[in-house]
Amino acid sequence: MNIFSELVVIIATTIITIPIIGLFVVYLVAVKASNNKPLSLKLAVDSTAILFIIAVYFIILEIWTINFSLIIILFILSTAIAFTFLHWRKYEDIHIQKVLKGVWRFQFFVFFCLYFLLMFYGLIRQMFIFG
Repeated sequence: MNIFSELVVIIATTIITIPIIGLFVVYLVAVKASNNKPLSLKLAVDSTAILFIIAVYFIILEIWTINFSLIIILFILSTAIAFTFLHWRKYEDIHIQKVLKGVWRFQFFVFFCLYFLLMFYGLIRQMFIFG
């Protein structure tokens, strides 16, 4: 492998492993480009939700050696169904773009919280195993 491809792999694995860095970088770039902090935060949240989902998957895989991919996919789909139903009950007309945006931001919130909870759990677990 050449140096460029190794650098790309290192950056990609760092951003997937520590998605808060990706969130911060996207936010800073968006703020510099738009000078609109609320819009930049929404853009950063929307574009890094997938990083938190992938990070949670790998943390669960590392802690318990269980493949949680199907459960994560089912969770995302079930929340999408719930959001669609709630949107339909409230507005009687489904605006799919609003529903998808709400589902995606909810996923960010859930996996953002799970990321930090699992990191904390993993650190405490490792302290007691090796301590």
